[in-house]
Amino acid sequence: MVSFKVLYTVGYSLSLLTLISALLVLTVFRKLHCTRNYIHANLFASFGLRATSVMVKDALLERRWGMELVQVADWEALLSHEAALGCRAAQVLMQYCILANHYWFLVEAVYLYKLLIGAVFSEKNYYRLYLYLGWGTPVVFVVPWVAAKNGGSCWDGQCWALNENMAYWWIIRIPILLASLINLLIFMRILKVILAKLRANQKGYADYKLR
Repeated sequence: MVSFKVLYTVGYSLSLLTLISALLVLTVFRKLHCTRNYIHANLFASFGLRATSVMVKDALLERRWGMELVQVADWEALLSHEAALGCRAAQVLMQYCILANHYWFLVEAVYLYKLLIGAVFSEKNYYRLYLYLGWGTPVVFVVPWVAAKNGGSCWDGQCWALNENMAYWWIIRIPILLASLINLLIFMRILKVILAKLRANQKGYADYKLR
């Protein structure tokens, strides 16, 4: 019987392969170069980085905790500072990518809302702000999380993989919940705008399917 771990890895690998293919399509064909597709490309990149970081984290954790310990040297390797740094770096990268993934979803929502309300500001200036929001905002929360974990008193194998102190966990989860809440509010606002436009043009479109 195929183990869950194998299916899990295969799923992430297939997802990563399709994301890379989508990114190649968006970057190779110049006719697809526009702000909307740039945002899509960044969202795909955040998904790809998230999948990669999860697989790297799992590989490092399996190497660190799944190794067969038969000699004193094995224990020394397991408890070495270098091994702990590798696990920590993988955890930090994964948390950053998860946050970036959620905030690029937020960028998608903000961009769609801006299109519907007909904002008049330049796309170039907005795209710079989108980059700051999507890739920069996660840093604001990951850095305090790293500082809290590094100065924490709870021992979690030095890999930062456990959440014995939930206060540290909320440093990452609160911004994710915040982004999700804002996305929901924007979605509700978008629905309201679309319904208003439909009502305004209802007489011009007699066919229900067309509306």
